[in-house]
Amino acid sequence: MAASSPAETALVILYYLYPALVFIYFFFASLVSACTVHSSGKDERKKECPSRRLTLVFYLLCILTYTAQLLLLAARAVLSQSWPTEDHIIIGHLACILAFGIQLSRCLDTDEGPFYPFIGSWLLGLSFDIAITVLSAVLGLFSPFDVFSILASVSISIRCLSFISLTILFTVGFSAKLTSDEEQEPLLPKITTTSPDSPTSQESGYGSTLQAEEEEEEETPEYSWERREREAKEAMKKRLEEGGNWFEYAKGFKILFPYVWPVGNVGLQLRAAAVCLCLFASNALHLLIPRQTGIIMDSLNGSGNSNPWISVLVFAALRLAASESGIELVRQWLWVPVKYYSHDALTRAAYSHMMHLSADFHDSKSSSDMMMAIYGGSAVSNVIENVLLYAVPMLIDMGVAIVYLSITFGPYEGLITVATGVFFLLIASRLVANSKAASRNRVNALYEEHYVRQSGFLGWQTVSAFNQIGYEDNRHANAVTNRWLREQQYVLGWYISIGFQTLVLTSGLLASAFLAVYRIRAGHATPGQFAMLLMYWAQLTSPLQFFAKLGKNVSDDFIDAERLLDIMRTQPSVENQKGARPLKFVAGEVEFERVSFSYDKKKGIIKDVSFHVPAGQTVAFVGATGAGKSTLIKLLDRFYDVGDGRICIDGQDIRDVDLFSLRDRIGVVPQNPILFDDTIMNNVRYGRITATDEEVFEACQAACIHDKIKGFTHGYKTRVGERGVKLSGGELQRIAIARAMLKKPDIVLLDEATSAVDTDTEQQIQISFKRLCQGRTTFIVAHRLSTIMNADRIIVVENGEILEQGNHDELIVAGGRYADLWSKQVFVRTKEEDADASAGQAGFVNDLSSEQTRTELSKVNKPTSATNEQPKSSEARASEEDAPVTQDCKQEGTRLNPVAATFTPRRLAKMRKFMETGTSEASTSSTTQDGLINVSSQTSRQWSDEVADQDEKTLKTTVVTGRP
Repeated sequence: MAASSPAETALVILYYLYPALVFIYFFFASLVSACTVHSSGKDERKKECPSRRLTLVFYLLCILTYTAQLLLLAARAVLSQSWPTEDHIIIGHLACILAFGIQLSRCLDTDEGPFYPFIGSWLLGLSFDIAITVLSAVLGLFSPFDVFSILASVSISIRCLSFISLTILFTVGFSAKLTSDEEQEPLLPKITTTSPDSPTSQESGYGSTLQAEEEEEEETPEYSWERREREAKEAMKKRLEEGGNWFEYAKGFKILFPYVWPVGNVGLQLRAAAVCLCLFASNALHLLIPRQTGIIMDSLNGSGNSNPWISVLVFAALRLAASESGIELVRQWLWVPVKYYSHDALTRAAYSHMMHLSADFHDSKSSSDMMMAIYGGSAVSNVIENVLLYAVPMLIDMGVAIVYLSITFGPYEGLITVATGVFFLLIASRLVANSKAASRNRVNALYEEHYVRQSGFLGWQTVSAFNQIGYEDNRHANAVTNRWLREQQYVLGWYISIGFQTLVLTSGLLASAFLAVYRIRAGHATPGQFAMLLMYWAQLTSPLQFFAKLGKNVSDDFIDAERLLDIMRTQPSVENQKGARPLKFVAGEVEFERVSFSYDKKKGIIKDVSFHVPAGQTVAFVGATGAGKSTLIKLLDRFYDVGDGRICIDGQDIRDVDLFSLRDRIGVVPQNPILFDDTIMNNVRYGRITATDEEVFEACQAACIHDKIKGFTHGYKTRVGERGVKLSGGELQRIAIARAMLKKPDIVLLDEATSAVDTDTEQQIQISFKRLCQGRTTFIVAHRLSTIMNADRIIVVENGEILEQGNHDELIVAGGRYADLWSKQVFVRTKEEDADASAGQAGFVNDLSSEQTRTELSKVNKPTSATNEQPKSSEARASEEDAPVTQDCKQEGTRLNPVAATFTPRRLAKMRKFMETGTSEASTSSTTQDGLINVSSQTSRQWSDEVADQDEKTLKTTVVTGRP
């Protein structure tokens, strides 16, 4: 109808504003609700959604009333045999059906509050309905005697009552359980494996089938990428709860702003501003190109006034400007330096920050986690690029296109375009959400395939040794088949999703085409404008597909960026204090004063440890694994700070000195040296980057490795492989020693540096150690006690406390824990005795020479008699060996195994051959002067030096190696 008065004009405006304001309010209110999802009234959020059945009934009543009013208009048009002139009423009702249909879909998916987006929409609808009804009555559009007016009034009344009922229902919180919800309740209580007293055992749950599925899901292994994603989501949820909303959450990324935006770089800032101008130019071109296409078509059929040749040239210029060789090329030329500035700055800042973090961080993070966190820097750039460079321009393009098409083809075209876009986004978002499971299964199958393949390659020797190649082949075949099945499911789902999206777009295009043809036939549009319409619809597909995935992409990028943000917010636990000065090294005197330490602030690892080390002395820490020996080394090198007490070097608390100057004075040879995948020359030079080749050669000569390196094919240019895998254990240790020697440290830390080498190699390494430690304060952690015999002090550590300390001789004489360890390490036992006596004990190796063994065991053996025996000549000892031992002779005490086998001299063994018929057999017992062999007359078995070849070999091996 034609508006001829202000009241009629106001009525038309109300019909158009009605659905627009309802949709806009619901959209932005839902956006705010999502952004404040964790803080906007926790009590309100805990409210359950009222009965879906009642909600569905009232919503359907609202939608049906709009439909009824449209049917009334159609019936009146049929009776009057003319198209209704009330376009604003038709558009308004159709748009309201669309707006409230979207709300219904959203409401059915909502289980918890807040509900103010819905309540506000209903109140708006109620207000507009009342205003439109009153204004229509004032204009005389409602007649009490007109059937159509009466039915329309009834429809409006039902709709208003539905709005009021929904508002009361959601405001008061009246809730009635749905039948579908009741059907989900279990008929039988959930069977649990918990104890009857457990609270969870009394709870009802789902049936056994669902429970079995849940248990099966719980047993599914979690891959590394799933763990990282789960941890990032948990961190995001925690920060959202702390911040209260997404705006506060996003503000947490402000620490990354200096690396994303080129602060201080005016040139890059000007480039970013020019990119914005290019975006606006692209928006204009996207509007002008379809319009110019219509102008060309009109000029060709004679309905236009322009010259077709000029129109084509203008079109070509516009297409060239919008192509990859025009504005887009300029935009990329301007944007690429800005984009890669952020990538470069974030990557360098993240790596530098991680390298400056303390040992507690690196001990708790794997290298893959840290590398994946660095990749999170690109996720931050992706969010900015997707939102500012793609989402905003596309949104502008769509808005301009809708307005222009509405002006050209009428408001119906605008409604068709909006409805198509809304349906497309709804369907696409649901399909994307439903594809998450298929996508996750696909990625899991891919990881499983790579894991099986990699484990087969890495464990080839084990696979071949146990003859399991066929088994691994079957595992790999199953993994590959499963992967491709999951891949097919995902790809088919993706094609189905594309099919539905295309169907929606095609339906919208057909509706627009029919409308355009109708307008052209009616003389309200030209054929050229029809071509323009087709081009606009072709441009509409890409933005809609982008917006359908935008939410998921931004969420994934935030999850990736969360890992980086978490690390960038981490502060080092060990850092320089304000005003820290360089270490003033005098002589290397070290003192631990009542030092206590705990890794987790709960279980004490070091407990009130105190000792003093004069300059230049060598101190060895001995004890069981986990006693705290290596922790003491780490505390001295300040990888961790002490919890209580202090550590001083030359009277200076190491927490008060510069960390760089402290570690510059300390050289470390770790238990498992890490070499880089580089040449031997570069690995040794890592101890002092400025060292010359000659200094590297001297360090390697001092470490007894120079000749070995020269024997390699490429000499010092030989690459050692990742972590030095191409070198033997001894070569690895000696290169680490050479690296420490090249540093020329004042304090040396040796953490179990010979744990995995043979005795000959160890002797060579010990020579290198002597050169390295000469004149330097040295701390050694060792399990092979033979390597620390000559230490100035040996400290026995047990459960984080000092049990005893002293030099080797003092601790042996004291007969404490160290003497016990020493006797176990150098004592030789038979197979049977070793199996019985050493069960559950740590294995020790006798790496001493036979002469050292005799000497050291003589210190351990304590005679039970107080009488000091005088030295005897060799003849006297020989006569004692030959003489029989009487029963009343008192046996000397010994620390050796009391059930050791009896040794029978060769000549006595021969005499038995002639005395087999005798009534008795001479009993012999002899004890050597040095206490190595103790022979008792009360023996359970005897052995002689006349044994079979195999037995002789076994005994010889036992004596030499200390193991059967």
